[in-house]
Amino acid sequence: MRLTIGVLGLSSNGNIGDYLLVDATKYLLEKTAKDITLLDIDVDPRQPGHFRGVRRINRRMYRFMRNHEDLFFRIVKSPVIRYAYQYAYWHIKLHWHYSAQLKELDALVFSGGGFIKFRTQGLNYLDEQIISLATKRNIPVMMSAVGIEHYDESDVRCRRLKKVLNSPNVKVITTRDDIETLNSRYITNPQTVTAAVADPVLWLDKMTPNRSSTTRRMIGINLVNPDNFRSYGGNFSRAEVVDFYSNLLSELTNAKQKFVLFTNGMKVDHDFGRELIEKVGLSSNALVPAPQTSDEFLATLKTFDIILAGRMHAGIAASALGIPVVGLIWSNKIEMFAEIYGLRKNYFAENQLDAHRIATKLSARTVARIETSQVEFLRKRTLEYLTDFVSSLRA
Repeated sequence: MRLTIGVLGLSSNGNIGDYLLVDATKYLLEKTAKDITLLDIDVDPRQPGHFRGVRRINRRMYRFMRNHEDLFFRIVKSPVIRYAYQYAYWHIKLHWHYSAQLKELDALVFSGGGFIKFRTQGLNYLDEQIISLATKRNIPVMMSAVGIEHYDESDVRCRRLKKVLNSPNVKVITTRDDIETLNSRYITNPQTVTAAVADPVLWLDKMTPNRSSTTRRMIGINLVNPDNFRSYGGNFSRAEVVDFYSNLLSELTNAKQKFVLFTNGMKVDHDFGRELIEKVGLSSNALVPAPQTSDEFLATLKTFDIILAGRMHAGIAASALGIPVVGLIWSNKIEMFAEIYGLRKNYFAENQLDAHRIATKLSARTVARIETSQVEFLRKRTLEYLTDFVSSLRA
């Protein structure tokens, strides 16, 4: 019996890290069985052409409600009403899309990423809609190698997310990071299988076996939205992030190091790169054009012999390809990745961002390498749990 499996991911948000998660999960699913058909389902489609006809009204209503929520909640203080308001605009924007996509499927697989979170991005509202629809249609769900970001019983968004995660059709949840919080706080359904596995992007060396490594010395400076530190609960202001990057680039210039700035594709990151070039006085060639595809991103990544990773998946992809990494920690998910794979000495939290120290580390190329035994152990588990899930669909 041929199976049709929907693969859920963020595949049009401009962040190549999310594209790689989808690519890697599909690669692994194709290894589980030959007689399966994979259907890409974009969790939050961004292409203007996706909203045609009457669906343009859905998008306009979503934008209007989202743009005016701060004004609305200056008056209304209830967190329950805020939850209902935010759920409503996500429902207006996307429920029709999910209803159309979740037809005649044998299963759904979430393709990694930070899907179990509620403080940023609004993915909890999308989880609720998707899993609720899958429950009504009796579609088994696996959340594969997802990130677990925080738990707060006092937050209605967290409580609602917890409830839907314990739906009977959610058969398997594997995580790339916080298995303890998943098991002890989120999951109460004894039938749900949980496990710690590797981020699927750590299979990248197997996915691109004919890669060629660079022989030149070139540092890649990966950029991240400078507002991310505060958005994810930190204290580092935008101005402080800009100053850190500016000072780092000045230090590398004074040390006569060759470097370029690059991004994972997001416009906000690329705009930050332009700002840095002007502030530091660099040539426009010092900023690599934003990649549009996974292949473009990987082609750029392979030109470096070491990188500073601003975005999480720049660091994961580089580590998978054997490229040394120094990284920035602005979220718990990045710190957990560094801890799990023996890279914590290479990664720096906001209270450790000394531009001279990090420039010296990049220049000397003296960084710890990823623990390959841990990578091998956990990434085999990623495949094993996907294989078990697909096999269970035939039982």
